[in-house]
Formats: sequence, structure tokens, C-alpha cells
Amino acid sequence: MTTTYDFVAIGGGNSGLTAAGRIAAAGRRVALVDRGPVGGLCSLNGCNPKKVLVRSTEVLDEIRRAARFGIDVGPPRIDWSRVIDRKDSFTSGVTDATERSLAEQGIDLLRGSPRFTGRNELEVSGRRIHAGGILVATGSTPRPLEFPGAELVRTTDDILALREVPRSLVVIGAGVVAFEFGQVFARLGAQVTVLAPQGRALAGHDPELVEHVLRVSAELGIRVRWDAPVRAVRRGGDRLSVDCEAGGTKETLPADFVLNAAGRVPSIDGLDLGAADVATAPRGVLVNDYLRSPSNPGVFAAGDAHGRLQLSPIASYEGRVVARNFLEGDVERVEYGAVPKVLFTVPQLAAVGVTEPEAQKRGLRVEVARHDMSGWKVYAIDGEPVAYAKVITEPGTGRILGAHLLAPNAGELILPYALAIRFGITADELRGVVYGYPTLTSALPYTLR
Repeated sequence: MTTTYDFVAIGGGNSGLTAAGRIAAAGRRVALVDRGPVGGLCSLNGCNPKKVLVRSTEVLDEIRRAARFGIDVGPPRIDWSRVIDRKDSFTSGVTDATERSLAEQGIDLLRGSPRFTGRNELEVSGRRIHAGGILVATGSTPRPLEFPGAELVRTTDDILALREVPRSLVVIGAGVVAFEFGQVFARLGAQVTVLAPQGRALAGHDPELVEHVLRVSAELGIRVRWDAPVRAVRRGGDRLSVDCEAGGTKETLPADFVLNAAGRVPSIDGLDLGAADVATAPRGVLVNDYLRSPSNPGVFAAGDAHGRLQLSPIASYEGRVVARNFLEGDVERVEYGAVPKVLFTVPQLAAVGVTEPEAQKRGLRVEVARHDMSGWKVYAIDGEPVAYAKVITEPGTGRILGAHLLAPNAGELILPYALAIRFGITADELRGVVYGYPTLTSALPYTLR
């Protein structure tokens, strides 16, 4: 017996939940398939719980710097187990709440590992499903590591559950996860070593501001080993050791915890996409700008499943695009040019639009404004020792092409630049806005000069 739906979303994260909800609200019969807890990586083991840990160490940093504000305090003591309890309070109810929401929307939740059996057909735990539209929104998993002892390396799921701070932490990879968690545990007193196998850090962010992130991280005691592929991880007693080659020199690093921060890959194995004539590439499901499979337009992919841009807000955005294109035909193309990216270090690193190297690679004529804002009045009042801005504009038009901030609350401050890029607001127009003073946002016009 075959059950027929108008639309089936595979994956209970941001993309699948958003698309399923909007299509169900339009009166269509919808199912959502997931083999594990629904709610998504961001809510369960990603952005939200990570930000709880980051915020605790932000507060710790503020307390340690209280004297500059005329406040004398004793050495702060952090109870990390209580921090984890607080983190758990944000994640423990997510799955139950999500399941209730699906039921209230009239969306059937199908448990199991799905696989395609035809262009419009799935099998889920022995049930045959036919659907007019199918969304692959299965998210991603940590990139597999291939060296002896790789099974001893842990993931972000594991580090988010740690109730004791490790004495030493070795991080494999030099991206967002490496520096966010690296700073968290360095502020807690752990000895942190970041291994950068490719010889670069925070790819995709502006190299000049990345240098400042590296400097701040070094001041916290974080060591970065460049061109440092891991050769093996070994256990000796209650500790681990990591064999690597830093710049061609063999080195062995002791560790209590080794974290896989080498990126994530789409979770599409086992779907048997070939049975649905859905083409794939190394980065995931191939899709066009409407998020449809070119080889099977009845199948969509969104979020990490196609590997274009692995960000939680992108997953939600793409879920909306999928829903609209399924309901109305192909009426909306995805557009990523005005999407902010935020690195939750202290201070935060935020970016939108092109970097200067990207602009040069594209042959764009640009004007670049660079500013050390740490001495500007609003930042001096705020007591923040590190604040930089770099804004890229088009000569003649004043059109904003990119903005890069390393500053407190940079994740919030980047939004006006994103709006400017999205809606064509020029630098002159941004300078003409009256800003509340002495807010950090009031510094924005001066970053454009």
C-alpha cells in the first residue's frame, strides 16, 4: 500500500520544518521524515547551545576587565557543570515542542531512514510514500577523518556536553568551530592548540581582520600550528597524544580532548538518490537557483544538503524559497550576496558581501576604507580594546559591496550594511541617517570614509 502526499520534507531541521510548515498552511497534505530527534542541528547541537557557552565566557571576560570601569572584584570562579545545565535548559524541550508544532499544523511525522525507490517515491521503515514534491534537507555531519586513531577524535556534540574543562584541547581544523570553541576553552584556562592543515584560518573572512582574530587568540594562549596535517591520534593512559607535522616538522601534542573541526559534509548517504535520478557532486545534491534538482525537478534540496553555504539562517531562508517555488512555480531564485556571517569570538567577527581579495579576483574596481575604531569615543566608553572596520564600496556610485567588522556586537552592527547591499542603499544615504548617540551604531557613518 502506498501513501500519497503533496509534499514530503526529509529532515527535521530549519529547512524541512520551514518548507513543510508553509506548504501545510497552504492546505496541502504534508509529511516530514526524520530518523532522529527533530528540531535541527542549530537548536539541538549547534548555534544555540554553542552561544550559551560563548556568552558565559563573554561574561567571564567582562568580569576580568571590570577594573577598567572602576569596579574591583575578586577572581571569578566558574562552575562549568552549571553552565552545561543552563545550556541543556535551551535544548531539552526542543524535540517535544517541535513534534507538538508539527501535529498542530497537520504535518505527519514519519520516523525512520528514508530511501528513494523512484523519481517521486520513497520507502520509510517499510512504508511506501509517493509525493508530488520532495525536499532533501538532511543536514550535514562532521567530515570523516582518515588516520590511525580517528575514532578517538570527538565532535561538537561531545564538546557541548563536557562537564569538566579539559587541561589541553587540540582542534583539528582552523575554521569557525575551531576559533569559537578554542576561545571558549582558552578563557577557561585550557591549553588550546589549533591545527591548520591547509595553512590558513577562517577561509572566507577578510584576511586582514583574520590576522587580528589570530592576534587576540594568541593573547589568550591559543597556539596555531600551520600546515599541520594529523598523522595519528593515540591513547596513553587517561590522555591522548596527537602526531602531526607542523610545517614539515614532526610534533606530538598531548591532549585531554581532540575536536574534529575540519568542516561538515552533506548527510545524503543512504538516500539512494540515484533511484530518483537526482544528480550529486562532492559538495552535495546538485540544484539550480530555484533549489530544484535539474535532473529531477520534483526533488528540491536545501540547507547543508547541497553544501552551498552552511549557515542556519540560510537553511530557514531556503526552506521559504522551496515552499514558494513548490506552491507557485519557479518564482524566486536564491540570492546569497547580502547574507551576514558571524564568528562568535570575543570580539565578534562579522561580514557581509565581498572581501577585498574576492573583489580583486572578480576584477571589480573598489574603494576600501580601513579603520581602527578602538580609540573612537563610543568604543572607548564601552571599554573595548579591539574594534576594526573595513568597508568596500564601488567608486562613483558609492554602492556598498562588502563590510567586515571585528568589534563587540559586530553580529548586530553588520545588519545595516547587509540591508544596504540587499536594497542598494549607498554610502551617502547611510551617512545621511541620524543615529542614536553614543551607541556603537553611531560610528557606522565614519566607517564609510
